[in-house]
Amino acid sequence: MKPEGLDQNIIYLCAEFSHRFSQVLAAEFKQHNIDVTAEQFSILVVLWYRDGISQKEISEQLNRDKTTITRVLMNMKKNKLIRQVTDAEDNRSNLIFLTAKGKAIQKAGVQVSGQLYMKVLKDIPQAQLLTGIQVLQKMLLAL
Repeated sequence: MKPEGLDQNIIYLCAEFSHRFSQVLAAEFKQHNIDVTAEQFSILVVLWYRDGISQKEISEQLNRDKTTITRVLMNMKKNKLIRQVTDAEDNRSNLIFLTAKGKAIQKAGVQVSGQLYMKVLKDIPQAQLLTGIQVLQKMLLAL
């Protein structure tokens, strides 16, 4: 199906939503004095669920290249959001852990992002939301 215009193009709409959501989330973080970027926040969330994983695992989980993750982790370490510990089983690898400060910021960030998430979804019926999720999952599998 050929879209009639950008407002009917699902690829464009996905990219536009992602971009605008990130902009609004960054503004909300700033308003609530949560000093992290969207990229840093995504790493904080991954570590919340799986603390003590390798940089490679973070990279795979977020589908980001290792160079980007390395740069972001260096800034997070400088800001005392994470700490790195040499993996006892593989000296070439570091395991990444949240610090107390990282956990506090992650918790505050989840609260703010959760409110934005609920605001965006409040007028969408559950059945439509589930259909949208299924469509996006199928699109991702096709890549």
